[in-house]
Amino acid sequence: MSACVIRVTLGGLETLSLLIGTFWLRPYVFAFLAAFAVIALAEVGLRRTLWWVVVGYVVAFACEWSSTRNGFPFGLYHYIDSTRDRELWVSNVPFFDSLSFVFLSFVSWATARRILGVSAQEEASGAVTPRTRVLLLAMLLMVAIDVICDPVSLRGDRWFLGKIYYYEHPGAFFGIPVSNYFGWAFVALVIIAAMMALERSGVLRGRPLAALPRHPLLAPVFYASIVLFNVGLAFYVDLSGLALLGIAIAVCVVSVAWLRSASEAFEPGLEQAP
Repeated sequence: MSACVIRVTLGGLETLSLLIGTFWLRPYVFAFLAAFAVIALAEVGLRRTLWWVVVGYVVAFACEWSSTRNGFPFGLYHYIDSTRDRELWVSNVPFFDSLSFVFLSFVSWATARRILGVSAQEEASGAVTPRTRVLLLAMLLMVAIDVICDPVSLRGDRWFLGKIYYYEHPGAFFGIPVSNYFGWAFVALVIIAAMMALERSGVLRGRPLAALPRHPLLAPVFYASIVLFNVGLAFYVDLSGLALLGIAIAVCVVSVAWLRSASEAFEPGLEQAP
């Protein structure tokens, strides 16, 4: 019994050590995650934020675990476990990688709502059209992030990410296969559709945290900051054309969101339900 307790304790300490190592090795992921927490708490409240973390991580991990074995949905790729002794891995997938999909899916959804001007009542109602519009635009926005992000990440050995993965069959677009973008679209649809379904079911009812900052441009600016972070890295690894495309995406998204917010008052939170 005591030996079992010791093993569990040592295992817990090792996991904690690797989690701390993940923080030091990937501080930018946790910076974006902190920004997500502030904006999500303001936009949708604590309960929805926690659900988004759980749903986003589980869906992303399942898809990455699957893709590294059978190629669905991103195409067949493999992680290089050179950092397994320095950061947390879950099975054969780095923890930080699946975790990134949490804030990427949320900011894409929140930005889509801003751009389309869809109210909370419309989205939470039984009407299919507003939900579908938000879902499809959010999917496109999330794929647009990856258009810039994945070519940069694939060249991680040229910046501080490190060489962490490779594709079994590289594609023509900076080495990225088209299946990867279909995979991102699939993951975005599953995460956001699941959250919408939970919203309609009443599971996510809760009050937005009014004390935290809320502004129609918070989510679009956060979206642009993620894109521009990758733009900077694209310039650094000599992908200037890709970097210019990223700048165009960021400017377009913020500009359209600003025009929308200037033209009409936007309801800041979801329903104020207890």
